[in-house]
Amino acid sequence: MDKILRLDPNYDLWLSYTWSSNNHGICGHTYEIIDYYYILKNHFKVGILLAEDIDWDKFEKSIRWKYNFTDEEIQNIKDNIVFGNRPSIVTGKNILFTDGGIINNDSKTLLFKNVLYFACGNREIKNNNKSNVWVLQDNRVYEPVKCNGINYKKKILFNRLKSIGKSNNQSLLYATKNCRHIKDFQQYKKYGKLLAIVNVIPKPIEGINFVIPPIENLFEKFDTYIYTPVDRKWDCSPRFIAECKHYGKKVIYHNIDYWEEDHGLRVRKWDIDNDFDSLHLKDNDNIIEILKGII
Repeated sequence: MDKILRLDPNYDLWLSYTWSSNNHGICGHTYEIIDYYYILKNHFKVGILLAEDIDWDKFEKSIRWKYNFTDEEIQNIKDNIVFGNRPSIVTGKNILFTDGGIINNDSKTLLFKNVLYFACGNREIKNNNKSNVWVLQDNRVYEPVKCNGINYKKKILFNRLKSIGKSNNQSLLYATKNCRHIKDFQQYKKYGKLLAIVNVIPKPIEGINFVIPPIENLFEKFDTYIYTPVDRKWDCSPRFIAECKHYGKKVIYHNIDYWEEDHGLRVRKWDIDNDFDSLHLKDNDNIIEILKGII
């Protein structure tokens, strides 16, 4: 039986990321929702839809442990959030997905005036032939979309990230199963003491501390991030290496021998090294005018 979710039509725009049988967990798309909610709520009536196995307690921790928001700002988020349970039919006015997974899932029916999404996860974006579907993508990374493609660079709300104290002398590994699942941790022990972020705690390994996100004061727990290969050799707009730049962390690119193939990683690293200010999500970001022209 179809699960139908009717979102409040009084909201101009809903922010979400796609859901399936697997969980993203607390990930970059979670924080993208928070980032963009913060600036868009000043121009539109914005709601948040989370349709995976996540509740307010876990979501609130991910906010408090990463941002310097006030209690009032956090309450505002809580007042405008809906938790779904993997609905198959969703209705509302307009919706923006912070990932591109929606193009690969035909099992969802989205009854909205406009459906927008940030290109993510595919080397090539499928040619869109629907007048109410809009693709926001960095054209340096993806081939242009023939219908309703908009050149846009995804950004980060750096000015509201928490300040950090002194960092521990250890290296960080992301080993979550979505795209960075690591089976052999021994190869990374040459980098010294390790903190590994995983979905499920494995059997103990000497010298490695396994943790499950969200993690309080994460950027105080390491001084070096080991960026590991992605099986598909494609990382659409890596967030964590940009946050490492913000906090002054060292990044080691372990066995990355496919720079020319991975346009997303290469372009994001270029921006970090040469045009970092362009990655800052600001109150006057051009996405505001883009949305005003659509919704």
